[in-house]
Amino acid sequence: MSKLCINLPPYAPDYSGCASALFELGGMVVLHDASGCTGNYLGYDEPRWMGSDSFVFCSGLRHMDAILGNDNLLIDRIVKAAESLKPKFIALLGSPVPMVIGTDYEGIAREVESKTGIPSFGFDTKGLAYYGSGISRAANALIKRFAKKGVVPEEKRDGINIIGMTPLDFGNKHVEKDIIALFENAGIKVNCCFSLGHSLEAIEKSSSSRLNVVVSQSGIETARFMKQKYGIPFITGTPVGDGKIMLDRVKAFLESGTLEDSTPAESVPGRKKILIAGDQIISRSLCEKAEKRHPQIQFVSGTLFDFSEEEAKAGEIRIKDETEFRALVNSGEFSGVVADPLAEQLFTAETKQKIKFFPLANVAVSSKVFWNDSINILGSEMDDFISKLCI
Repeated sequence: MSKLCINLPPYAPDYSGCASALFELGGMVVLHDASGCTGNYLGYDEPRWMGSDSFVFCSGLRHMDAILGNDNLLIDRIVKAAESLKPKFIALLGSPVPMVIGTDYEGIAREVESKTGIPSFGFDTKGLAYYGSGISRAANALIKRFAKKGVVPEEKRDGINIIGMTPLDFGNKHVEKDIIALFENAGIKVNCCFSLGHSLEAIEKSSSSRLNVVVSQSGIETARFMKQKYGIPFITGTPVGDGKIMLDRVKAFLESGTLEDSTPAESVPGRKKILIAGDQIISRSLCEKAEKRHPQIQFVSGTLFDFSEEEAKAGEIRIKDETEFRALVNSGEFSGVVADPLAEQLFTAETKQKIKFFPLANVAVSSKVFWNDSINILGSEMDDFISKLCI
């Protein structure tokens, strides 16, 4: 019962993250469910859906199909659709009901590929994990299938990859274009931007990069995979505001070949604290930028979703569920909280009088309720937001 949601909606699940990472690549995505999970993804977790021409389908799973495991019907439907649409690839994603009967997604994908000749993937998503795990699964599978094979010699590597871009974290205001421009205007080539603003052609070139820049937690597993497979080092951090902090770090690595990651500021007794709750990497980067603007305040990063122990910094808090989140914001430890607007429902009447709340929309939390109100992480709008974090 630790993940029971009383006030907040459930955070975006793994199948939404996986489908999101595949959304703009020209493939055909099939969610194996009875339509509820497909509706949840397209209606609440995918701000790009309206007006798009992406192929996203529901398998139309029914009671008897689930009980008897009628995979042939599913395969025939996918094959017929693929013959008509001719997608660049086919991806079959799981949901809670087929999880119970142990559906073999990879086996179905192999059969579909043998019948169509189209590259096919099977993802055993269950709807029980957060979206970041689905994003990394999709990105890793695409790299294995489409990136150039073999390790590129150091002297022939060039440019960077941006990993962990997703509208579930960054909204749908095309901030990926701004982040790519930040690096390219500084003379740093961006080979691929996973998983927003990318293409299969860009993925093919991604294995020849010198550095991976991980801008959200969903990119960590992919960066580790690419380091193991291709020897590409990675650095974590999100360009915030003017983006100078991360730009300088990337430049330093490309010039010296050594990684200099951020070191959190030491805790000073008596300073007021502001909690910034959200994605692990994004919240940390916001804290770092905010402390430079307001050195008299201590900013504390709180992670609501997937959390990487290996990449964690001192003082970061892992918020495992709504119960922990509620206890934290009402603990009296913080004088201010930055979080999705819906998080204000967790405050007691007494807390509302004592602390200042700074709403920052997060699609993975409030979905379509506030996705048009999201603030681009890069640019003057975020600089203005940070300047107002006073208590």
